[in-house]
Amino acid sequence: MKHIITCIFLLVGSHMAFSQEYKVAVQNSRDEKVVLNDFPSEILVEGYSGKEIILTSMDNRSGETPDRAKGLKPIYAGGVDNTGIGLSVEKKGNVVTVQCLLPITRSAEYKIKVPDNIALRIKKGCERGGKVTVQNMKNEVEINVCHSIVLNNVSGPLVLSTISGDIDIAFTEVSKDKPISIATVSGRIDVTLPAKTPMDLDMGTVSGNIYSDFDFEAGDKQMRRIGGSTINTQLNGGGVDIKLTTVSGNIYLRKGKVS
Repeated sequence: MKHIITCIFLLVGSHMAFSQEYKVAVQNSRDEKVVLNDFPSEILVEGYSGKEIILTSMDNRSGETPDRAKGLKPIYAGGVDNTGIGLSVEKKGNVVTVQCLLPITRSAEYKIKVPDNIALRIKKGCERGGKVTVQNMKNEVEINVCHSIVLNNVSGPLVLSTISGDIDIAFTEVSKDKPISIATVSGRIDVTLPAKTPMDLDMGTVSGNIYSDFDFEAGDKQMRRIGGSTINTQLNGGGVDIKLTTVSGNIYLRKGKVS
C-alpha cells in the first residue's frame, strides 16, 4: 500500500512539473488584441471573462536546461524567452504579441486562455503542423495557417484561411461590424449560423458541392445540394457579407438549433 501511495504522489508530482503558466494582464476590452505566432503542433485558445492572458505549457521541456547549460540561458533565432516556457511576450499599447521560439523540430503542447472581448490573430507557416481550435470568443478572429481550423461559440467578425485543412465553425450570434471571409484550398467548409441571420451570401467551390438547410429558392427544408459552383444570394433580407470559398471540397451551411 505504501508503494502504491508513493507511486501516486510521484505521478501527480510529475504532472505538476510538466505544466507551467505565464500570465499577461489586460483589460478585456474590444480595443485590445492578442497575436499568436508560430505555435507548433495543435493549439487550443479558449475565451473567458477574466482580465489575463494565461499561457500554459503542458510540457516544461520547452524550457528544460541541460546540466552543461547551468548558469546560461537559451538563445533563439526568433527572440528572447521571457516566459520560461519557450515563448517571447511583448506588449505594445493594446496589442500583446506572443511568439513561439521553439524550432520546428521541437514539439510542445500549449493551452491559452484569452479574455473573450479582445480580438485574436493566429498565424503560423506550413512547417508548423496541427489543428487550431478557438472557442468562446466575442470579438474578431483572424487565422492564417495551413491545417484544419475549428471554431465554437464565436460571433466574429472572422477572417480565416488555410491551405490543406477543413474549417468547422459554430456561431452563437453573428457580428455585423465587418464582413466574414472563410477560405480553404483543399478541405471542406462547415458553418452553422443562427437561423435568422440576415446575410449577403457568396459561396463558391471548384470541385465540390454546396449543401444547406436554409431557405433558398424552391426546394424542401432538408439539407440539400444547391448545385453549381457559385452561389450569390441574400438570406433573411440581406445583411452581413459572408464569403465561403474552397477549391477542392464541399461547403455545408447549417441552421443552428433554436434555443
